[in-house]
Amino acid sequence: MFHEGVLLFLLFILGWPLFLWALKKAGKIGSLDEAAEPGEAPVRSGREEADLGPRFVLSGPFLMWKTRRGRRFIDRLAQRRRFWRGFGDASIALVFLAMVAMTGLLVWLAALVVNVPPGREPAPQQLLGLPGVNPLIPLWYGILGLAVAIIVHEFCHGILARVSKIRVNALGLLFFIVPIGAFVEPDEGEMKAMPRRERARLYAVGPAVNLVIALLFALLFSVGFMGSVSPVAEGAPIAAVVVNSPAANGSILPGTIVLAVNGTEAHSYAEFAGLMAPTTAGQNVTLTLFRKSNGTYEQVVRLADAFDFTNNESRRGDGFLGISPCLVGGLCLNRISTAYFHPIGGAGEFGGFLQSSLAYISLPLTGLQPMQGVAAEFYVINGPLAGLGEGAFWTLANLMYWLFWLNLMIGMTNALPAVPLDGGYIFRDAVHSIVARLRSGMALERREKIAKNVSYAFALMILVLIVWQLVGPRIL
Repeated sequence: MFHEGVLLFLLFILGWPLFLWALKKAGKIGSLDEAAEPGEAPVRSGREEADLGPRFVLSGPFLMWKTRRGRRFIDRLAQRRRFWRGFGDASIALVFLAMVAMTGLLVWLAALVVNVPPGREPAPQQLLGLPGVNPLIPLWYGILGLAVAIIVHEFCHGILARVSKIRVNALGLLFFIVPIGAFVEPDEGEMKAMPRRERARLYAVGPAVNLVIALLFALLFSVGFMGSVSPVAEGAPIAAVVVNSPAANGSILPGTIVLAVNGTEAHSYAEFAGLMAPTTAGQNVTLTLFRKSNGTYEQVVRLADAFDFTNNESRRGDGFLGISPCLVGGLCLNRISTAYFHPIGGAGEFGGFLQSSLAYISLPLTGLQPMQGVAAEFYVINGPLAGLGEGAFWTLANLMYWLFWLNLMIGMTNALPAVPLDGGYIFRDAVHSIVARLRSGMALERREKIAKNVSYAFALMILVLIVWQLVGPRIL
C-alpha cells in the first residue's frame, strides 16, 4: 500500500521546479550573476537589503535567500576577540583529533566489509544525512536538528571571519522545499590573503562548535531526560509477536513483559528461553505478564508445535509460544536496560567506554531512537519530568538526541581531510606548512601545487572508502 507521506513528498518534489519557474517569471528571484556583490562600495546606513541585489537567488535546484541583516549581530559577537581566538586554537586541535578518528573509522569500516552478511548491505541513502532520504533519520526531528547544526556552524565561521577583520558579504538560508541549510559568505579574496593560522581557526570553528553542542545535547538527553527513566519491570521483553502463533491468538501484544513461566521467575529473555526449552507442543503454560496499561496479570496459553512455525525438523514436537525480543531496528533485548542511554554509566555492561559510546551513537540502527511505540512501553518516567506526560517527554527526549546526533555527524564529517569540507582546507594548509618547513627554498607555486595534489589525493581516498562501503559487500 502506497504510504500517503511518500505521495505527499513526491508531490512536493515534482512541484518544486514549477514553483521556482513561477517565481522566476514573476521576477521574485534572480541568478547568482545578478546577485553579485557591488565590489568595495560601502553599504549605506539603512540600505543593507537594497544594496545586496535580489534577495532570492536560484542556484541549480536550490533557492538561496541572501541578506546583509545579521552582520551587525555577528560583529557584536566577534568583539570578544581574545575568547574567539582561544576557542579557534582549541578548535584546530579538536578538529585534527576528529579528522584522525573519522579517517581511522572509515578505514576500519572498509576492512569490515568482508563480514557484512548477504542482504545486509547498506543502501546508498543511508550514507546521506538528509531527513526524508535517509530512512534512519526521522523527518521532523531531522529537519530541526539539521537546521540548528548548520546555522550554528555557519554563524561561527562568520564570527571568526570578523575576528580576523574579514568582510562578510552576505548571510542566508538554503531552501529545497524546506530550509535545509544556512550559509555565511566571507570575502574569498581576503580569506586567501589571511595568515595560515587564522584561516585554520576560521575553518575549524564550524566543526568544533558542532562537536561542543553535540556534547551539550548528549548531556541533556542522557542526564536531563533519560536519567528520569527506568525499566518498567524486570523480565523477558516481548518486542514482536509471530502472526497466528499462540501468543498472537492469546492477544499478547508487543511491549508486554514476561515475569514468570509456571510460577518460576524469568529475569531476562535468556532465562525465559531456558524455562520454555523443556515444554512440548499442546502443553498449557501459565504466564505471569506485565504491561503498563494492564499491570501484572496471568494468562494460560496452549503451546503450538515449533515445527509448524520454523520448518525445523529438529524442533518437531517442541512447545512454541511465538514471541521475540527483537525490535524493528534489529536489536534483540535480553533484558530491559537503561545502559544504552548512558555511555559512561553503561560502559561496564558493554565491555568498555568505547563500546558503550558506539552503541549510544548507533541507537537509530537498533530501534531505540526515536523512542516510541513498543520500545517506550518497556520504560517508565519518574520524578518531576513525569508530569510532562509520556507524549511530551519522549518528544523532547528524542529531540535532544537528534540534536546531539546531527551535530556530531556534521562536525565529524566536516573534519574529514577532503576538500571542500572544512577539514580538507585545514589539511591542505597543514601540508603546505610542512612542505615549507622541509623545503624552505622551494618556490611558492611549487609548494602550493604539492599541497593541492596531496589534499586531492586524500579527498579521493576518503571518497573511495565511503563508496567501498556500498560496493564492497555487493561484489565480495
